[in-house]
Amino acid sequence: MPGLPIDPIVYLLLNFHCLMGGVAAVIAARKGYRLGLWLGLGLVGGTAALIAAIFLPPKPQKIDP
Repeated sequence: MPGLPIDPIVYLLLNFHCLMGGVAAVIAARKGYRLGLWLGLGLVGGTAALIAAIFLPPKPQKIDP
């Protein structure tokens, strides 16, 4: 086998990008936002989604009477 078609550093960076997107989704979900939406945003946006999720305000909790 001659090797990987792309430099291994690129694979490492892509994995790190997706990991950061997953972390962004978890942070947003803990603040009350939809996990599925943020998972998609995080996997596409990576670092930008993580920064946005950190600065998101928590959603107010609905109190049932």
